Amino acid sequence: MHKSNNLLLLVFVLTFFGFIGNPTFAQSVGTTNGKKQPDVVFILLDDLRWDALSCMGHPYVKTPHIDALREQGALMENAFVTTSICCPSRATFVTGTYANQHGVIDNETSEYNPEVTPPLTKELQASGYTTAWIGKWHMGDHAMPRPYFDYWLSFKGQGVYHNPKFNINGDEVSFKGYTTDLLTDKTIEFIDQHSLDKPYFVALSHKAVHEPFKPAARHKDAFGAGRSLPQPLSWVDDFKNKPEWMRRQQIRDYRWEWRTRELEADQVPESIAIKPWQRNTKYVKQLRCVSAVDDGVGRLITALKKRGTLDNTLIVFTSDNGYFHMEHRRWDKRLAYEESLRIPMIIVYPNKIEPTTSVAGLVTNLDFAPTVLDYANVSVPEIMQGLSMRPLLEQKNTQWRTSIFYEYWMDLVHSIPTMVAARTDRYKLIRYPDIDDTDELYDLHNDPHEINNLAGIDAHKALHDEMRQVLDAQIIESGWRVDVFPKNLPRYRSEQGTICDFTVLDGKLQDASNSDIHVVANDCTFSSNSMVFDGNGSGLKFGYNPKIDPASWPYVIELDFKADADGVLVTHAGPNSGYKIFLQDGRLGIAVLCRTWIATRTTIDSSSNSLGTWSTLRAVIDYNRLSLYLNDECVDSVALPQPFKAPVKRPLVLGAGAAQIVNKTVPNYAFKGAIKRIQIIR
Repeated sequence: MHKSNNLLLLVFVLTFFGFIGNPTFAQSVGTTNGKKQPDVVFILLDDLRWDALSCMGHPYVKTPHIDALREQGALMENAFVTTSICCPSRATFVTGTYANQHGVIDNETSEYNPEVTPPLTKELQASGYTTAWIGKWHMGDHAMPRPYFDYWLSFKGQGVYHNPKFNINGDEVSFKGYTTDLLTDKTIEFIDQHSLDKPYFVALSHKAVHEPFKPAARHKDAFGAGRSLPQPLSWVDDFKNKPEWMRRQQIRDYRWEWRTRELEADQVPESIAIKPWQRNTKYVKQLRCVSAVDDGVGRLITALKKRGTLDNTLIVFTSDNGYFHMEHRRWDKRLAYEESLRIPMIIVYPNKIEPTTSVAGLVTNLDFAPTVLDYANVSVPEIMQGLSMRPLLEQKNTQWRTSIFYEYWMDLVHSIPTMVAARTDRYKLIRYPDIDDTDELYDLHNDPHEINNLAGIDAHKALHDEMRQVLDAQIIESGWRVDVFPKNLPRYRSEQGTICDFTVLDGKLQDASNSDIHVVANDCTFSSNSMVFDGNGSGLKFGYNPKIDPASWPYVIELDFKADADGVLVTHAGPNSGYKIFLQDGRLGIAVLCRTWIATRTTIDSSSNSLGTWSTLRAVIDYNRLSLYLNDECVDSVALPQPFKAPVKRPLVLGAGAAQIVNKTVPNYAFKGAIKRIQIIR
């Protein structure tokens, strides 16, 4: 009996003092609501660096309540995002899939479709959870409620820091106050009003700490008035042996110079002179925005203690991507450097996860959804590509991934090219497939600031080859392809949408897009559902309209066709720029004129593209790349030496030899066959 009492006393002391010494968890009620399934609180920040917390060793940022989370749960020491920008990363969090699967590839043009790639809340709802989203969504250009959420509070786009307008379950309501505080208030209100008998999932998705940085008034001088960031160690990066596009960008003040090639290659220096460091107070404001988030974490935990449900609550605190504070002379994010793709991640579940747990395994935002579903005792759908972190969190012996994959698509706003990367616990390889530029290879143990690029150095060839194999395997596993845009997009990530959509219905040409593009000459006949070309005529000509001029990007042509013989399907070209799509020797091809002809031949021959069979063709002209698809399979994709520099100012013509373009390698004979539909997307 004496030994038993001593043991009970020891357990009590350890339990009690485990909550002493931090402001958040002191005097925890320590009871649960009796449910088998945990409540889930997902705290998602915007643009918070992995090291911008005092528990991560920041020299002056103070985050006592977030630090308390770390003390009572698990710190994921190596947490990353698979795409380092807001919308794709957020979609990956909620779907457990890569951007190439869920289709959200940028912040400007992509709309997440929950019916194609459902969020984890669909599974949670089916299992009896009440689901709520409170805060920034930003995966589409509106604030209206999305499917699979029982409670919805959000705002359009990035939102504002002060006096916001929230869409609450479909109604727009104006508020006075600081957005970070208001979102926390609404989250606590949701939790307090929720039944103790039913589990819930609530996402508290902050606008903070996104630019423009506007701290709460109470934090305007946090960490000391006039404070400046210290000079980053990678500020001295001279970009020697770095990709040419980076050096071009540095000397052209971050314009699209690397894309337009305004400088000849021999005009680009081999290195960039190191600039003197200047005081940097801008990003101190971003760090001050963290203070209001920390206050909110403290209030949220207090509410859970008061409710008596803290021990049965799974809490995940993280960010949608990292952020540069002028490392490598950069701001924003997007690149596959550590400051950009590494994120903070703290996971607390007192019933299952031991306090002060540290997890060294490589985890990503891909793993969030499977982890939540695992702890909720819900089957993880096969579509999810992430892994449940539960074995790592509960410190069970398990095999884990040895590398992570990163993907990024060049968008219409930021001057960063498409890239893919693989990172192991020690090495990182970055590739720029669209521009065939120098790879980047780093030894993160010896070069944690990624200054010394080892790619192209003979002594590191074996390592380079090994990492190429790692990256190639990740590309296959993720579903990413250099020549294909995400499969769940509506054909393409268009800027303006479908601007021309002609079909044949009951023997008449129909414009499904209701454009003001008209036929001006016609030498084809109409069957009940298609345009029929005999191989001898001048085809079908549309009047010139700047809407469909291919001199601007992105530009996509799609048509459904059936060929009886070789010939020219589509021509849209002038003396200096344009394109021609054709069949020659049973092979599909496209020629693009950028002051000089670039002819692309495919590997599709008459045996695989049977003449007389309906097929769907898609040609994509995007900045500096030309891609050709047949029945949703890319059959050729090449880099263009230069983009279009002049408008075509010529009509679009179907089925004619198009005499206005003369080139020996491209056929000029008219098309024999039928076309059901032509669609132009931009």
